[in-house]
Amino acid sequence: MRRSLEQNIRRKNIIMIASGVLACLGTVFLCLILFGAVASLIELSDGIMAAMSGIALAAGCFSAAYTIAKKRRRNGLLTGLACGGAVFFVVMLAGIIFVRSFSAGGFISKLLIILSCSCIGGIIGVNSPKRFR
Repeated sequence: MRRSLEQNIRRKNIIMIASGVLACLGTVFLCLILFGAVASLIELSDGIMAAMSGIALAAGCFSAAYTIAKKRRRNGLLTGLACGGAVFFVVMLAGIIFVRSFSAGGFISKLLIILSCSCIGGIIGVNSPKRFR
């Protein structure tokens, strides 16, 4: 059975968002490995560790939106918002599952970090030059 045009577009968008979330998780994982190696060599305070986790989350959201927007080549801000929403949902779900709580202060700060970095990544991804055709 053939898919309709709407089904193909919806499927393509879901695959792009999923690939962006995977790019985010990969970047966050690499940043956390790097920060963990630094933390094992140097004694760091809890505030610095929290800042490092925020930097890892910001880098992951930026890379996810950048990857998707570079592939789509249009609507960078909306692409970044959609990608940021998906990443926020994954982060919120992981926080509820593993930590058993999600504080209001953490909710707002994570939302701001994720959406701002995702929007910036989407805008830069759309406006970046094409390297290969």
